[in-house]
Amino acid sequence: MMERGISKRIKSIKFALLSPDEVRRMTASTIITADTYDDDGFPIDMGLMDSHLGVIEPGLRCKTCGGRVDDCPGHFGHIDLAMPVIHVGYVKEIKILLQATCKSCGRLLLTKKQLDDYAKERETIEDMGGGHLEVRLVTKETAKDASKRQICPHCATEQSKITLDKPTTFREDGHKLTPKEVRERLERIPDEDLGPLGIAPGVARPEWMVLTALLVPPVTVRPSITLESGDRSEDDLTHKLVDVLRINQRLRENRDAGAPQLIVEDLWELLQYHTTTYFDNQTSGIPPARHRSGRPLKTLVQRLKGKEGRFRSNLSGKRVNFSARTVISPDPLLSMNEVGVPLEAARELTVPIRVQDYNIDFVKEWVSKGPIPEGDGYQAGVNYVIRSDGRRIRVTDKNAETVAETIENGYIVERQLMDGDIVLFNRQPSLHRMSMMAHEVRVMPHKTFRLNLSVCPPYNADFDGDEMNLHALQSEEARAEAKILMKVQ
Repeated sequence: MMERGISKRIKSIKFALLSPDEVRRMTASTIITADTYDDDGFPIDMGLMDSHLGVIEPGLRCKTCGGRVDDCPGHFGHIDLAMPVIHVGYVKEIKILLQATCKSCGRLLLTKKQLDDYAKERETIEDMGGGHLEVRLVTKETAKDASKRQICPHCATEQSKITLDKPTTFREDGHKLTPKEVRERLERIPDEDLGPLGIAPGVARPEWMVLTALLVPPVTVRPSITLESGDRSEDDLTHKLVDVLRINQRLRENRDAGAPQLIVEDLWELLQYHTTTYFDNQTSGIPPARHRSGRPLKTLVQRLKGKEGRFRSNLSGKRVNFSARTVISPDPLLSMNEVGVPLEAARELTVPIRVQDYNIDFVKEWVSKGPIPEGDGYQAGVNYVIRSDGRRIRVTDKNAETVAETIENGYIVERQLMDGDIVLFNRQPSLHRMSMMAHEVRVMPHKTFRLNLSVCPPYNADFDGDEMNLHALQSEEARAEAKILMKVQ
């Protein structure tokens, strides 16, 4: 007998930063050209749609893993930046680090005594086995203590005031720091001073918050679509990466040709702008990058945040099969455990029945009656029959008799909802576990879900136009679980 239990226990979690080396190691291709497809419509090597990053055209194979469209998950690429740029997501952390460390020797602006006290405190925590007290992420307190110091206790250099011009410009006493200078400063911070700041030296170095290599997401993340006119239309992220590549190229050429400092700085600013808007196109303090049509581009952060973003729209609320939604209305004659389901919904929602020796006869009878059985009152029909090899056969009035005869063990029959089926009933927003409960179906005429008035409070439902969702459970296990754990009573 297998011992049921937790085989692994999570001891701790570390948050890491990606180092430029790691970025280069994990990627399938370096990307140099801003072009996407050649004249024949094939992806250009080392371009943004390089086949090393995965494929979206049917028939082509991925040059990294050899898989076709369905097998290849896509691979990352990277762009080597001509000059370092600041990662807009880490601006706050960079500011804290610049303020808390010495501008010439890079040590944390704390006296030896304060550092020793910190080390002692840490040892005590570890002795108590309390790794959970480790949640001192970029410990603001330590950094605050350090940034109050005007003179470095290690090398006696006087410190200047660091200010941040939104979004990514750091100034020291009014003089502008280039990302290169910022990076050099962060490189100076020794590993042993990172502990008190809440950074784990093994997995994160502060200078990695200033980018020298930019990750390029796989082609599958930013597919191009072909319009009716036959033109290719690229994804917003690809558009943005084209801008980054073009400016990067110009910056590299000008820098190597020894162009005037002013031109190089302008291009560098532009590269910073493009990388910033590539991460977040709603950064305050800079105009958003726009499409030719004038609509702002949707870049990485916009894909994730807000109501239409990845989390709320695609993870918390997905489109699902076997569900119905309509207006609710009261019915005091129903049991508290029941839900009145409109006939149209019941005919559309199905429950899979596996054909076995014990039920094969009456399953055949069901199927032979077709999708809308004749007779008094509502009778559940059958919509589909799934053969052992996975083929789906739609049952119609015409073919019902023929399909019924072919049924054998191992087939799955999708029968319509009938009275007594267990379903889940849910009203959004689902705020507590009683927002989703199991009810028994009662198929009724008319077009609304009916529920007993005493079940309104847990759903916080009223009948001024509220709609609710119904999910037909697909497995015996799910139905048993719902019946035992989730029934209204």
